[in-house]
Amino acid sequence: MLRKYHVVILFLIGCLLHSSSQMAEAKKNANQQVSFLEQLMAHTIKHDEVQTIKMENDLGQQREFSITDGFQERVLRKVVHWLHHSSQVKGTIEVSVRNPANRMTLTMVNKEVITIEPAYTCAAADKRQICTAKDGELIVSENNLKIRLKSQPLYDWLAVGWRNELDGPTKEELLEEALFTRYLNELGPAYSDFFMCPKIRIEPIDGDPRRHLIFASALNYSGHHGGNFDKLTFSVSDSNLTGLQVTNVKIDKHISQDEIEKQCQSFD
Repeated sequence: MLRKYHVVILFLIGCLLHSSSQMAEAKKNANQQVSFLEQLMAHTIKHDEVQTIKMENDLGQQREFSITDGFQERVLRKVVHWLHHSSQVKGTIEVSVRNPANRMTLTMVNKEVITIEPAYTCAAADKRQICTAKDGELIVSENNLKIRLKSQPLYDWLAVGWRNELDGPTKEELLEEALFTRYLNELGPAYSDFFMCPKIRIEPIDGDPRRHLIFASALNYSGHHGGNFDKLTFSVSDSNLTGLQVTNVKIDKHISQDEIEKQCQSFD
């Protein structure tokens, strides 16, 4: 009899585990089915959910930015940042013109395709329809659904900025990375994973050009593309009289998404 009860209990436990697994899978699938526009309105889009951003204009110029390129990833972060800080424009959504001056196409990890174009205001003149781009306003399209947004920085980048994006880091960024690496080496190999989004701030000590105080920070690599990040901060007294002295070494575990964006962004 006791053995029979054990079998029944094990069966019930198996059913509960299977049910929990099904519920978790259903919840995961439900989250995956949330549309891009719904995520946009809820400010829940993650930059690593965007696989590529393709840019093209009416002159035939094209360019593509990919999440798999460490430098181009910054562009994806920037675009998602601007989308999150955009505001929805109420009222009638003008129909996009057939050949807009510029078009952005986002291909998501789940294979959804999103287009972003300038918003146009059209009016009849001399039996023709004249369409003029509305400064600062954009139309975001997902399948047959459209919303109208206002974002001056994203509008300006769509018009001109994407063509001026560098293919690699600037000299200033390279110098910052080189200096950060120099100071990071003072901490030893235990901290070698902290090289993502390095930032340093340098201040002279008592106005002496030979003595500087450096404040440095960076993220680790272990949580790249969707996981958790840790943040390293430390200070360095750098003097040609006394050498390097590292102080205030601190690691913050599992920092928030806002802290990650603040550390990595280099845009308004």
